[in-house]
Amino acid sequence: MVIVYFFISLILLLLIVQAKILKKYKYLNAKEKSLVASVTHDLKNPTRAQINMLNLLLKGQFGALNPQQREMIKLACGSSKYMSNLVGTILTDYQADSRALKLNKTKFDLRSVIEDVCNVNRYLARDKGQKFVINCRANVGDIYADKLQIERVISNLVSNAIKYGNRNSKIIITLKRLDNTIKFSIANKSSPIPKNELKYIFNKFAKTKTSHFLSDSTGLGLYIAKNVINLHHGKMYAKSLPDGTCIFGFRISAVKNASDIIKTS
Repeated sequence: MVIVYFFISLILLLLIVQAKILKKYKYLNAKEKSLVASVTHDLKNPTRAQINMLNLLLKGQFGALNPQQREMIKLACGSSKYMSNLVGTILTDYQADSRALKLNKTKFDLRSVIEDVCNVNRYLARDKGQKFVINCRANVGDIYADKLQIERVISNLVSNAIKYGNRNSKIIITLKRLDNTIKFSIANKSSPIPKNELKYIFNKFAKTKTSHFLSDSTGLGLYIAKNVINLHHGKMYAKSLPDGTCIFGFRISAVKNASDIIKTS
């Protein structure tokens, strides 16, 4: 019971702080708006995950609740939905160019980042009957990159696979090494993306026929993701097959040893 109260109180505190910051959005200048919009986009997926987790608690998925606990969870869920709406409003209003990123590169294991992102999104996937399948050899190796920004890219791709993917389907994530390059891809079954839309898929505010029916689609996620990969001198790609298989991914340089870090920094 103490853990439940702490969890709910923490969510409410975070939502209050986030709301106060985001409400000041309209008073910011163009560069500040660009930064807030980029950060706000990253708030969208965790907020959706919070709502989903709270709804599971209300349904009794983790045990029976007493009336006081149920009331507190309803309050937290309502606040989370308010935050979700506020995030959507700011992203819709955002029209400035994205601010250039400054990379903070470190050496890290990309597989661990993938596992963390899937763990955060597992309840959203489970709600649609989707299952993560991670194909990765143990000796793929590390990359030298900005861990936070690469996590942002993977989080966006995973979120899209859940959002646009078919119910009761698999989301297959593959990580493999090709010479000095690590290739990441995520494949799922969904509605095919027309060729005329696919070639603009990474453009700012680009939307497919499917995304137009989703109110929380902003057209910023893939644009930001491609910019991050470009800054790492990597390559982003997207494929859509006639059978509905959609594949998104990127290639980025691998780190073989300590001397590589000196050469690429």
